[in-house]
Amino acid sequence: MPHDETAHDAPRGSGLDDGDVSALEDELQTRGEPYARATVVRREPPVSANVGDRAVVTQDGELHGWVGGVSCAQSVVAEEAREAIAAGEPRLIGIAPDPATVDRPGLDAFPMRCHSDGVLEIFLEPVARTELVVVGDSPVARSLARMADELAVDVTLVVADGDAEPDVPAGTNVLATVEPSEIADAVGRSPVVVVASMGGYDARGVAAGVLADAPYVGLVASDERATEEVERAAGLLDRDPEGIRSAVTNPAGVDIDAHTPAELAASLLAEVVDVRSRGSVDDDAAASEDADAAADHGGHDHDDHSGHDHSDGGGHDHGDDGHEGDETDADGSDAAVDPVCGMTVDPDDAAASVEYGGETYHFCCHGCADSFESEPAEYVAEVEP
Repeated sequence: MPHDETAHDAPRGSGLDDGDVSALEDELQTRGEPYARATVVRREPPVSANVGDRAVVTQDGELHGWVGGVSCAQSVVAEEAREAIAAGEPRLIGIAPDPATVDRPGLDAFPMRCHSDGVLEIFLEPVARTELVVVGDSPVARSLARMADELAVDVTLVVADGDAEPDVPAGTNVLATVEPSEIADAVGRSPVVVVASMGGYDARGVAAGVLADAPYVGLVASDERATEEVERAAGLLDRDPEGIRSAVTNPAGVDIDAHTPAELAASLLAEVVDVRSRGSVDDDAAASEDADAAADHGGHDHDDHSGHDHSDGGGHDHGDDGHEGDETDADGSDAAVDPVCGMTVDPDDAAASVEYGGETYHFCCHGCADSFESEPAEYVAEVEP
């Protein structure tokens, strides 16, 4: 008996309905997992799908929804959807008994091997939210978070616990921790990471990006300080510094001769867009191109441009404030001196404290604390005289 050309009122078997597909999309987006939408855009009977029927294909090729009930068509859709996800580009496919009848520019044709014949054309749209992690509470970091709000990205701003609430859009996720493992666990896998704490906890941001398998870790720092931050990050992770260095892009951002925090943020955002469009920058060719480009324009020292050249061991240029030992604050409370940068620190409000040799040392930022922990004897010897 011939197949009814109008047939599609039959039950959809185990396929999800539109509401279920939407719920699955929400779940995948919440988990940050890429997937592809498959939508029927043309049909010729006899097929059991209508124009507008849709399904979701996960990254591992599982198809949920309805694009026709025959396994041969579904297998083609699932496989091509996986290819679309991997490439990050949409595609239009046609499935027909004779692929030549639907083959045309912009469409990939495949044979319909089902006994019922019929023709299907299906649009495959990969969906992948970009997770942008901005590390730091600096003017550059806050500007970048505000600008990125205009893009289809999920923005997480990482700040030290106790910092004032930053001025960022309401949709920004503010993460108040500088522990690399906690940051990596909170943001999920393969985020795009920009580290711009201006020496406060840059090494920890770099370490978090490495732990999260970030395809891009951009560091806003001078060449000299970038080398120091990479070494600190390697110490935090107990890894080879060269391996960490290969994962870091410095100078970060597109060279636009930026000077102000907003201009630096714009250059960083341009690079984020480029990274997202390319999908990954971890191949050797891309790294070589970035290095060549940096050499061509002589690099750009973001610290100089932004007015923050944190060039000393702890990443902070606090100047010579005359504090050589324990001091007393204006309110009479005991104060301590950060042994790395020499800044006066209130022990009750210190960003970090470290026990060494029976003494407690207090620090203005986590960067100084990390430097101290890497070579405590050296800094203690400098303080004792």
